[in-house]
Amino acid sequence: MSLTMTAPAVPGSREPARASGAISTVAEILRRRGLDPARAEHTEDRPDSTDEYQSEVFRQAWVNSLALSGHGDYARFRLSALDDQQFPEHFRRYVEQLAKARGHNRAQLKLPEGQRNIVRPNIQHLIAHGSVGSGKTVAAAATGAYAVESGLMARFVSHSMYLSWLQPNNAPAGLTPVSVRERYERCDLLILDDLCNEMDEYATNHVRTHTSNLITARLNSGRATLFTTNLSFEQIASVLGDRLASRVGQRATVLRMVGDDRRKPQMW
Repeated sequence: MSLTMTAPAVPGSREPARASGAISTVAEILRRRGLDPARAEHTEDRPDSTDEYQSEVFRQAWVNSLALSGHGDYARFRLSALDDQQFPEHFRRYVEQLAKARGHNRAQLKLPEGQRNIVRPNIQHLIAHGSVGSGKTVAAAATGAYAVESGLMARFVSHSMYLSWLQPNNAPAGLTPVSVRERYERCDLLILDDLCNEMDEYATNHVRTHTSNLITARLNSGRATLFTTNLSFEQIASVLGDRLASRVGQRATVLRMVGDDRRKPQMW
């Protein structure tokens, strides 16, 4: 007696499964951090040192944030080019205390949770206040560049542009309102340019809510923000309200920039 068994079916074509879903997810995460995978260098072209690679990531993120804000040409500014009325040494010391605090905290995070001693920078907010054309944004851009050189993740955005990007379908290509918030809430140093500019002493619920969320998130996490503005505290308070204006001034130092309009516009 013989037992006949059906031969196993021949397996179908073993086409490799596409990983497009996973790749797209990784690409989206990189874009949220200010990197464009389509423009990434080949692995063999990247620095061998992890620190060097991180520095390049931070540099690209900084330059990209300037370009996205329409200030790409400001990437060339450095603290050494500022004059005394732009307080280069104050900005230098501000960044250095931020970098020192971040370095300390990174070392502490390697310890068991119960043994960590996390510190906050002495000056968390720096406010560059001055008239139109006094060099505030140039000084802020130079400070951001120095922050990147000091090992910090820095980003630049104007207040009005940030708020615009949080409106439905208004974020830059490849970003969502959630990724916009994450990008500017989580960097080590945020430069928020032209605080309350052209808001005419009136703020909608959108302005106050999202400005409050941004500033509160950064304060609570110990992250630093450099504001530039030509408005007084009272004018800021009239737009954002006394409570939020007080939060802007919390753990802050004010640098008052004076002088003629450096742009030297033609008058008529």
